[in-house]
Amino acid sequence: MRSARLILTWAAASSALACGGGAPPVIPDAPSILTLASADPLLEGSELWLTLSDAERLGDAPTLHIAGDAGEVTLANTGVDGAQRAFRVDAETLATFGTTTADLQLAVSGAGLTTPEYAASLRFASQVPLSLSGPPEGDVHYEDAILLSGDGFLAPTEGDVVARLVGRYSPDSGPAFDVDVSLPVLPAERFARDRGLLRLTTDLGAGASGSFSGNLELSSTDAAGRVQNPGPVPTSFRIVPAELFSLSATTASIEQLVSIRGGGFLGAADRRGETTLLRIEGSFAAEGGPAMPYGPVEIVPRFVSGSEVVWTLDAVEVDGELLSRAFGARWGRLEGLATPITIVGTTEYAGTPTPFAFEQAPTKQVVYMRFLPSFYASLPRFGLGASAGRVEELVAERVGGIYADYNVDVRLEEPTDFSPNGYARVDIGGPDPNGIGLFGYDNTPGKDVGNLRLFDGVGGTNAETQADGYPGYGGVFVESYLYWSSHPELPGSGPAGAPAADPLFDQIFDPVRSEPATLEQVRGEGEAGRVAEVKRALEAFASLVGETVAHELGHSLGLADPYGGASSFHNRLDGEGCLMDSGSARPLRERVQQPGTTPTHFCADAPDYLTQILSR
Repeated sequence: MRSARLILTWAAASSALACGGGAPPVIPDAPSILTLASADPLLEGSELWLTLSDAERLGDAPTLHIAGDAGEVTLANTGVDGAQRAFRVDAETLATFGTTTADLQLAVSGAGLTTPEYAASLRFASQVPLSLSGPPEGDVHYEDAILLSGDGFLAPTEGDVVARLVGRYSPDSGPAFDVDVSLPVLPAERFARDRGLLRLTTDLGAGASGSFSGNLELSSTDAAGRVQNPGPVPTSFRIVPAELFSLSATTASIEQLVSIRGGGFLGAADRRGETTLLRIEGSFAAEGGPAMPYGPVEIVPRFVSGSEVVWTLDAVEVDGELLSRAFGARWGRLEGLATPITIVGTTEYAGTPTPFAFEQAPTKQVVYMRFLPSFYASLPRFGLGASAGRVEELVAERVGGIYADYNVDVRLEEPTDFSPNGYARVDIGGPDPNGIGLFGYDNTPGKDVGNLRLFDGVGGTNAETQADGYPGYGGVFVESYLYWSSHPELPGSGPAGAPAADPLFDQIFDPVRSEPATLEQVRGEGEAGRVAEVKRALEAFASLVGETVAHELGHSLGLADPYGGASSFHNRLDGEGCLMDSGSARPLRERVQQPGTTPTHFCADAPDYLTQILSR
């Protein structure tokens, strides 16, 4: 019997369940069942996956009521996947409806709500015959997920399927030996009955490449304890050495993650004593210099699967500079051979050497801007509540523009292509939690000259900073901008760190504070004069936030006065448009880029310093 996926449209009914009325009464506008998916037929342990509208309104422990002519059952929730909820068929369900096809009504209840009824025709069976029609063949790798074709494959909730390999293994080096290995088989897809996956572990050949010849015999044990064994099927296949296929990036900066694709990698968490190394040998030209012999050097990537490992280009500090641990350089180019080395216990197996070219790019400062809930709660105070989703992009553009000449990468999503040691975080919130009216504060410990900490977190609280007598909470605090207004509409009087009122602020923001911008106006739709007012306020606000982020980021990079004293955090002399001037030297008109003001830029030693640590 072939596997089937049941996708049924919902049918609403105004009455309670037909048999027994076990579900609470339906409430208008309650969530509804949109689709149902399951294996066919349903066995004891099978799961029904229902897609629900407004699923969260049904609470954390919904129940499924199934009713038909033969009776009614209630099933508990056993799984969650987004808007989907799973409910597991039990022995009572089979006893109630029998091993046949039944026309049923389904409803989900929880948190005092019940969905309208959903009509479904479901087929139940006590068991499904197990068979194998497509055993492994050809070339395979260790840790491959080998597709087996046949019928009767069970989901883990329905029982177990095991593949027993009995025969002779002939390694490429050394004498042949007898093997008798049992390995689990899982469905190839959630509801597949006709396709199973066999994960080929080193239990078969101890990690050596070679050839297997013998029989594969499937057996299954269902939830009721019944065993099936359709008999052995002849098979033969070859396990080839580990090999490399491709890199996700042939150019990467320090702390960047490089995904390496291939086959035969070892190191799964459930296989203790197994690992994979990459042995690299060739030549490396550091920073444009002559190519010099390199290696052999072994790097240890992180195991993901038999077909993927991830290499982190780890950073190491040497004499006040960040270099790559693998190459001992700020940047350069490698050419040579890479060989995967798999290890089982104390035995190493060399895979296939592969030509390998890789460029270490100059250091990049990745910056993740994290907008906190308090930021969005404060947006309406500026009349810009409708700008959420757009204002973040404008802030990122502003920060990126200020650092455009340097290797700085500003992001709105937390990076997944760099290690946690490879990117900084700046939190952007609403009120100043220090209570002193700051626009922003870098609470990272000490002046990081040389930018040796790519991972600074500007935000949250820092006990080390507090111990030195400085404010403990860091980040960007947008509500403090309101003190530039003659009517900030904030509780209490302006704190010591707040700026003096500036008429320009009210000129820009009063039109939207008195009449909040709409989403259409944020998009540039509507009456031209009003759209211009909204655009001016939105761009000014994004510029204020972006300037503050850029300033606090500058501190975390080791600015200002990088070659001065450890407590020198701002430019020694104030200048027009200088980002790292003290806050009182940066008037509102300059921060919002009013006509006639000097564009924001880096001054004094900062450009040379940033070029040294973050050149492109």
